[in-house]
Amino acid sequence: MRRNGATIVDDGRRIDIIARLRSRLGEGHRAEAQLIECILADLHFATTAPIGDIARRALVSEPTVTRLARSLGFHNTRDMKVHLAQALATGGAYLRAHESNSEGQHSSNQVVATICGRAHAALDLISVALARVDMTALGKLIAGASRVTCYGTGGNSSMAAVELQNRLFRLGLNSNAYADPQLQSMSASVADGRSVIVAFSTSGRARSVLEAVAVARQYDAVCIGVTAPDSPLARAVQHLVPFVFEEDQNLYKPSSSRFAMLAVVDILAMAAAEAIGPDVLERLRRVRQSLTAIRSEGPMQPIGD
Repeated sequence: MRRNGATIVDDGRRIDIIARLRSRLGEGHRAEAQLIECILADLHFATTAPIGDIARRALVSEPTVTRLARSLGFHNTRDMKVHLAQALATGGAYLRAHESNSEGQHSSNQVVATICGRAHAALDLISVALARVDMTALGKLIAGASRVTCYGTGGNSSMAAVELQNRLFRLGLNSNAYADPQLQSMSASVADGRSVIVAFSTSGRARSVLEAVAVARQYDAVCIGVTAPDSPLARAVQHLVPFVFEEDQNLYKPSSSRFAMLAVVDILAMAAAEAIGPDVLERLRRVRQSLTAIRSEGPMQPIGD
């Protein structure tokens, strides 16, 4: 849609108004630059204050505020302020991150201690969450399946799905992992009562994973969900592996939940291996033997890593 020469994007959720404002800083005239700097300096004020107050603080005229809104692709200043409020709600912590980092960068030892400490904390938390879950029984379900299909959408969950498949094929199990929504749905449609689905979702609200589980359930597949308790996915599966984690306020640090997720993957893989029993040792020996032609490390090096 176009209005007054400006492109209007109907789906407001896709508009990154902060990026648009920053990109116009060096393009517009002096008054517009003053206004943008004023807005970016105090998003809360720009979101809640009347247009007249915004103009007075930026030392510009009220029509300048209206022109900026239209040049950004909005119908009016009200639409612009709505998107500013959305940006503040979803990304305000990142926009204010420099304030919490006023003491400067951490030393090398502090960075190491921060990452390792939070990794330990994530592992401790997941070990408590899984204390009452019969992981041995889940391992038996996986080991006895004709096909194990792993689903995950997004960074951590898709990584976990691929990693579980990577662990299971070494045990001789027929396993696949899918992150693509259509492949998730199609693979679920060929499931049956001997199939096991392992669905990963930290939030439990990934639409494609939920839809794939629903499809698989109607064909009697056994579904295991590694997800947040009381989430839609937790309610959709027959077997829940409660994924519990806590994030700190350090926005410069990657999420420590990855360590907990990988621990769950290893627990499921080990439980499946023990359910298979001694037969799995010959398969693992073959995997190690297949690697001797391409590398010369000692016999205790990780398999396939």
